[in-house]
Order: sequence, then C-alpha cells, then structure tokens
Amino acid sequence: MAHPRRSNAPHVNADRLWSRHMELARVGVVEEVGNCRLALSDEDGTVRDMFAGWCREAGLTLRSDRAGNMFALRAGRDPSRAVVAAGSHLDTQPHGGRFDGISGVLAALEAIEALNDAGIETEAPLAVINWTNEEGVRFAPGLLGSAWFAGRIADETLDNIVSADGARFADEVARIGWRGDMLPVDLTLDSFFELHIEQGPVLERAGAQVGVVTSVQGLRWLDVAITGRDSHAGTTPLDLRKDALLAAGAILVALRRTGLAAGPDARVSVGRLATATDGPSTIVGHADLVIDIRHPDQGALDRLARDCAEACCTAAAEFDCEAEVSERFAIPPQLFDRDCVALVETAARALDLDYLRLPSGALHDAANIAALTPTAMVFVPCRDGISHNVQEYAAPEDLAAGADVLLHAMLERAGIVSRPDGQG
Repeated sequence: MAHPRRSNAPHVNADRLWSRHMELARVGVVEEVGNCRLALSDEDGTVRDMFAGWCREAGLTLRSDRAGNMFALRAGRDPSRAVVAAGSHLDTQPHGGRFDGISGVLAALEAIEALNDAGIETEAPLAVINWTNEEGVRFAPGLLGSAWFAGRIADETLDNIVSADGARFADEVARIGWRGDMLPVDLTLDSFFELHIEQGPVLERAGAQVGVVTSVQGLRWLDVAITGRDSHAGTTPLDLRKDALLAAGAILVALRRTGLAAGPDARVSVGRLATATDGPSTIVGHADLVIDIRHPDQGALDRLARDCAEACCTAAAEFDCEAEVSERFAIPPQLFDRDCVALVETAARALDLDYLRLPSGALHDAANIAALTPTAMVFVPCRDGISHNVQEYAAPEDLAAGADVLLHAMLERAGIVSRPDGQG
C-alpha cells in the first residue's frame, strides 16, 4: 500500500481548495462574510452548476437522482469494484457561513484532482457526492437527500414535501435541473468519507488540526406542553397563580441540572419556547417548548430522555401546573466503521498532524450513509467553534490538512494501480 510519508505521495493543492471556497462564497452573500443558499433555491442551483463545471473539467462523469443528489464519478481500473465515495452538502443556513458542508464537497473534489495531478489511477472507482437539503431549512426534515438514498423516506413522500415558501420538492429539483434518473441501487458503495468543520471548540482548544470522528451522537426531541391558568396580573395573588411561563422557567433550570448530572457527554437544550398569550398584564396559562437531547450512547440517551421528562413534570407541579411530554422523533447514535476510522487516523498520523479522536455533536449525512456502507468522518477546526453563523471560519491550512487526510484515507481504501514513477 502507498504510505503518505513517501516523497512521491500526492497532496492536495491548498490554494485551489481555498480559491473554490471563496468563489462559492460569492453566491448568496449575507452580511458580507456569510451565505444564504437554501436547498433547491436559485442560489443553490448556481453553486451546483459551478461545482458540476469543476467536476467535468476534472474528467468526472455527473449523474443525479430523484432527490437531486449529485454524484461525480471517476473510473477505476476495475469497474466491478464498489465505489469509494466522499462528500457532504452545498446548501447553507439562512445566515450561514462559507464552510459548513461546502468544505466536505470541495475537499472530496480536491482529493480526486490531486490524484489527477499526480497521475495516479485507483483500483476502485471514486465519487464525489453533494447531498441535497442537509440543513433542513427550506424543506423538512434535514439530511433529506441522504435519508432518501438510505431508504428512510419513500419516493412519494419525498416528492410531495412542501417547503416553507410553498414549493413542492419534486418541482424544485426539476426546476434547477438536477432531478435525475439514477437509483440508489445503481451506486454500490464500498465506503463513504465526509470531511466537515467541527462546528464546536474542542479541536481548537486542544490545538489539534484534524479530528478523527468515531461516531455521531443520538438525538431525541421532546415536546412539552405546560398547562396552568390564564389570570389577571393585577388581581391574582402570587400564591394562587398557575403560571405556565414561570413553570417553564423552572423547567429550563431543571433540565440544565439533569443534563449536567448525566455527565460530560450529555447535551440538553431548549431552543424553542412559545406562550399562548403575550399580554404584559396576563399570567400565562399555557406554554410549549421543545427539548433537544443528545448523547453518543443509546442507553444513556434513553435514560436522559426519561429523566428530562420527569424533571419537567416535577418542576411544573411545583407551580401548580401540569406538563405533558411527548416524543417528536428519535435518531439513534451511529458508530462509524472501525476500519474506515482507522484509515483516517493512520493518515493523520502519517502526515504528522496533531489529531484528536472525538464523537460528532451535530448530525451529518454520514450518519445516514453509515447504515448502508462503511463510513467515517474527518473534522477540521473552526474558529471559536462558531458555525451556523456568518462569522464561521476555517483556516486554509486546516482545510488543506483535513483534505490531505481525506485523500489518503480514500486512496488506501480504493487501492493504487499505477504511479508516474512506475510503483504500484
């Protein structure tokens, strides 16, 4: 096998990789340094076309499927071999940055172009993938393209999902020109690798240039309906109130305590709280909130969800209110393939990069694809851990380091046929 430390080992072109990030960043600019390119919007269509042009210039064959997922294919010596693939997504948050998802697509393309530059042919075919609607902003749910590809969403369900602006999914895929006829069975995957910015502060704090991602933590969403009684703020004594908003405040504090008690891997958050009334002189009689619970261990995740539900009911009762808790949806933790993770770690070590093994706190398309084929992820640090924010930033040298790790992990998996120096 090829070893990355050899003098003739291929490396990515850091300038080309950065330049393409900046070219895509010119489309859908918000607040000067951010981007808004929602899935299947005109802006998404523009960057898809730019990406497709670069793929064709690199000699890749473009195909797409019902979901608008894009597949750029590089032939291997053995066409019967399953495909070694890498990629991520090109859609962004409404006030997103220039790197979330985009870096994974561009790094995968750069890995293949580095092989072209070095004149290296692989045994297995390679592919660069752009998954549709990872962010789930315009069309819900998120991870939509990869979920359909993995068989988790039916064809008719996919086609008829309606966006926040009233557009039908199938119509929008066709409108921007990427509704294709490729079926999941047409692409037999040997493995899948996804590079992504970490979206957290762990790598930066540790001084690590690369993250070797071992898993994606599980997620459970709980809906909490808190019922008290509407009352007049001026005439109802404090000790006779059934204040649902006050109960909600107590629930928020109780949830934090519950999360902290579950250990450092637990994540408990409330990002949505709505009251039935908003009058300044009315005691709130009803409030709703959504709890986002995450943990890399399934058993711990289940216990944490139960503890959170109990905490809600207990806290509400202290203020003479009732809390009804129901589950909206659950996604189990996903361990990545041991061999693929080892390839990422070996590449990072051979390239003399400081790296850290860690789970992913955010969901990614790789979690869906891991149910189909051996999968692993590469993280690169982002400044201050900021993401889903126009200030999101990843340094050019870190992006290049991560892309080099991706390149060598894919190359080891695909196998080398020939080199310009005649060594195989």
